[in-house]
Amino acid sequence: MYTLFKPCEFYQRCQCKRDQGSSLYLADCSELNMTQIWKFPNTIVKLTLRMNRLEMINDGIFFDNRLLRSLDLSFNRINSLSPSSFIGLEHLKELDLQYNNLSEISFTHQWSVKLQNLVSLNLKGNFYDDYQPDISSLVRLEILEMDFVFKKTTILNRQFGDLKRLKLLDFSGLTGHCSAPFLTPHTFQNVPHVRNISLAKCKIRSLQRGAFNMMKNITFLDLSENTCLKFQVLENVTADLQFSAIKILKVNKIHKVFDMNTYLQTTHIMHLHNTSIQELHMDSNRLQQVERGAMKFFPRTLIYLSVKDNMFSLGHYMYDLLELSLETVDASGMFSFHTEDQHAEKCNLDLVCTWHTDESFNVFHDSKSKQMFFEQDKFGRTHIPIPYNLKTLILKSSGSKYNITEIDLSNNTLTSVDLSDNILTRWIGPLRNLTNLRYLDLSSNMCSNVSTFFFSPDFNMLKKLLLRNNLLGLALPSDSHGNTFQHLLNLMTLDLSQNRISKLPKLIFKSQRKMEFLDLSDNFIENIDFQLSHLIKLSYLDLRNNFITFLDSHTIVEINSLVHKGNNLSIYMSENKLVCTCNSKSFIDWMGSTSVHIVDKNHYFCQLSTGKRVLMENIPELYKKLKKDCTSYEVLTYGLVVTILLFIIVMIMGICYRFRWKLRYLYYMVKIRSRSKIPQIDKDTNEYMYDAFVSYADEDQSFVHTQLLQTLEKENDIRLCLHKRNFLPGNDIATNITSAIHNSRKTVVIMTYHYLTSYWCMFEFNMARMESIYERNNENVLFLVVFEQISACDFPLQILEVVQSQSYIEFPNDEQGDVVFWQQLITALK
Repeated sequence: MYTLFKPCEFYQRCQCKRDQGSSLYLADCSELNMTQIWKFPNTIVKLTLRMNRLEMINDGIFFDNRLLRSLDLSFNRINSLSPSSFIGLEHLKELDLQYNNLSEISFTHQWSVKLQNLVSLNLKGNFYDDYQPDISSLVRLEILEMDFVFKKTTILNRQFGDLKRLKLLDFSGLTGHCSAPFLTPHTFQNVPHVRNISLAKCKIRSLQRGAFNMMKNITFLDLSENTCLKFQVLENVTADLQFSAIKILKVNKIHKVFDMNTYLQTTHIMHLHNTSIQELHMDSNRLQQVERGAMKFFPRTLIYLSVKDNMFSLGHYMYDLLELSLETVDASGMFSFHTEDQHAEKCNLDLVCTWHTDESFNVFHDSKSKQMFFEQDKFGRTHIPIPYNLKTLILKSSGSKYNITEIDLSNNTLTSVDLSDNILTRWIGPLRNLTNLRYLDLSSNMCSNVSTFFFSPDFNMLKKLLLRNNLLGLALPSDSHGNTFQHLLNLMTLDLSQNRISKLPKLIFKSQRKMEFLDLSDNFIENIDFQLSHLIKLSYLDLRNNFITFLDSHTIVEINSLVHKGNNLSIYMSENKLVCTCNSKSFIDWMGSTSVHIVDKNHYFCQLSTGKRVLMENIPELYKKLKKDCTSYEVLTYGLVVTILLFIIVMIMGICYRFRWKLRYLYYMVKIRSRSKIPQIDKDTNEYMYDAFVSYADEDQSFVHTQLLQTLEKENDIRLCLHKRNFLPGNDIATNITSAIHNSRKTVVIMTYHYLTSYWCMFEFNMARMESIYERNNENVLFLVVFEQISACDFPLQILEVVQSQSYIEFPNDEQGDVVFWQQLITALK
């Protein structure tokens, strides 16, 4: 109701808002140092004038405000009320006069005559003496908040009996002045119809049985903060409340902070069995033990039990819990640190020891309890009993110092468990039989080790998991397969903030397809390495206060894919180390144009390449400037890189082409020498396996295998190497050719047109050339036999060069020429 207030049209200093129900104004004129009430128009339904300097209410000032329903005059200096103070407010429902200077003299009943329709009245902080204001004319009053100060016996006046509609009496000293040291059966005899009464911090020292006996309609009773009562008084209270309509009973802190530890007896609460109470609050009472069987007297209607800030130890009473129909137990804050109360009450007996020696309990010597809470079964599992109807268990800030090992819970209907702010440093598990659990809080436990099987398949229905303020950054990065959360298929909210996480594995959230809220704030994350594209339900990603400089292109693609699937995604990235450099240019462009809601993005800061931090209040303009500054460097950089790469590639290709035959020759020579089965020639003895290797085309083999072979080898004993006859089977052709050339003194080339068109013939020719250059010290090993007439223009350049620089012989076509040809050839080869 109090959001979107704007200055009022009638008084600019006041704040107004339209009431949706009536279209009238809600006007707030608090804290304006007003010394007198202004005249307000008749368009206001609620008026707040609290915390000003008003000393009086002018007669008739509200005459025109007949539509006003709520008036707040609290925390002013009003010292008197006249019969005409509230003329015009006949329809006023709520009046707040707390903390003014009203007194017995100035507070007469005439002022209330005009407020016949008043429903709620707050008079707290006015009367410090034993005084009860006369408000009997407020016959429609339902809620009364006032001071309750008595020096001796406390009795409400008969005038309160006229307030037949009165439902709530708030005498609490927490918000006003309350001193009622003695409550007797006569104290509330005139208000038997009251349903709700608060006597918290009323300095009650004695509460006699029968004090609430006549209040059969009572549904709420608060006796908290009366530290002199002790637990013994509960017997009187519960005896009075039996057969009443009581639903909520609060007896918080009815012992002093440094009293002896207390013991709840059966007699204290046995009468509750005859009530239909639903909530019982017993916080801060130094409770340590409960008498065996006492809790069996709790009514079956009890669904909420609060025992926060006590000091419970294990005992037989814990077996009684299994028989209760409780739905919520809050036992948080056990063993908390305390300081003495600043204004502690002075009691007749401050230190009360209620310990019973017959209930002394040593859990380590009690076989049943040892089995129940400590002993593991033969498989090493611990069994913990849970009341079947229990749905919410709160044990936060209880000083628990355990490693959570393998645990089996009894059959239960637990839906919410809060174990935060303890010292549960190792979560080993697995935890079983939590099939109904929806909410789990393990925050602030200093945990640095969580096993990949801690969250068992029984956590399948978990929807909200809070793990903030731990040390999981030491454990989660090692889970490369994403097994830690693999069974949390229905998880919607995951809080991993304040965990010193620097990196998360890619598959860490592989099973969380239903996750909507992911909080990774206050960690050490630099890059988003984990997979996001499958989180199709994700609506909020909190990355605040990490070490992120920018989101890389892969992460941006994954986020955009979520948006394309219809997600209304919000990302919060404030307090990171964002940079605005050439490397992050695409990220800055994405921030300015994306449909993803970057929360509060115009208030982010980023660091320029110069080191200056600038506010990202206009991201598109920042991107334009960044693009302009980076363009020249990018073109120059890309140009230089491309030029250098092209130059290197061309140089390498040129060198390879220039020395292609040398490289091929060296390759095959290394290959030949690495094979021991091929004999190698000793250069010093100059001995060769063959006198000549004959290089010829297959089309010319008839000449080579008849005339050449007969004349040179058979008649003149010249050893020839022919590829048809002498190449080793199993070796590739190139290796055989290179080996034959290397192991022959000469290479005879039978030059024909067929030779020039044959790939392998040209290969043999070039290998022979390389042999003469690199192995024979430029010795001429090539001997060309031109077998048929070939035009000079038909010779390749490398053959023409050999023809011009070295000797060759032409094959004749007559008998006389044949004799000369063979003699020259034999002489050359020998």
